Amino acid sequence: MDNEMDLIMSAAVNSEKIPDTKTAVNKVTDYIKHKIIYKELKPNDRIPTESELSEILDVSRSSVREALKILEAINIIQIRRGAGTYISEPEDISFSQSLLFKIILNNMQLKELVEFREQIEVAVVKLAITHATKEDIQGLKTIYNSFLKCIETQPDDYKTIHELDLRFHKALAASTKNKLMAEIYLFAFEIFSPMILENYAIGQIKGDDKEATVENHRILIEALEKKDLYTGIYGIQMSLKLWRKWINNREADNTSSKENQTF
Repeated sequence: MDNEMDLIMSAAVNSEKIPDTKTAVNKVTDYIKHKIIYKELKPNDRIPTESELSEILDVSRSSVREALKILEAINIIQIRRGAGTYISEPEDISFSQSLLFKIILNNMQLKELVEFREQIEVAVVKLAITHATKEDIQGLKTIYNSFLKCIETQPDDYKTIHELDLRFHKALAASTKNKLMAEIYLFAFEIFSPMILENYAIGQIKGDDKEATVENHRILIEALEKKDLYTGIYGIQMSLKLWRKWINNREADNTSSKENQTF
């Protein structure tokens, strides 16, 4: 493990040795990144002041200020008024927001997103099968039972159903015992979350899709219990079949709406 971390650090250091064509702002952000990689700055550590960074890096204070605004915007640092600037706790840092906006601005097709989710889901289930504890599986069962009960007794309470669905996938992510994979998986789920909520809101859970929605969650739990990847993949495929159906319906509705606007 230490050798692997040394390789990561070495790559980061070598990247710093590339001929310097960086802007002053990049110098500041890279300096903070370098300090974090080498554990010279840890969560809740105070970083140098604007004037200190300006002197250390030989850049203007305005460049330092701009760099700190960027780092604050992506939650790498927290500026505490009157107390200084500190490195954030890991759980406060998320890469997903900027990547989510990039996906939206690139006008990525739903088909591509479904393919991405399929690959991530398979990887997550594979890791969960390997690492999930009895406590993890019991936690998933508890959430699933609440999910099922809400669907059966309060099918119009789509917000609670959606929240329980999110909790289920968060618990599945945690059972992988792999923080990076969990982060990527939850990002993938975040992309689909608004559409999931919309589908629940328009009553998809009451119709023909109700059984498949409930069953694919149950099958994922069964896969973890049996430590059977093929069962897990079956559950994933059942879920993706629903998604492809919903996407086709959405595209058909959009086409119909455009045709109606023509007349």
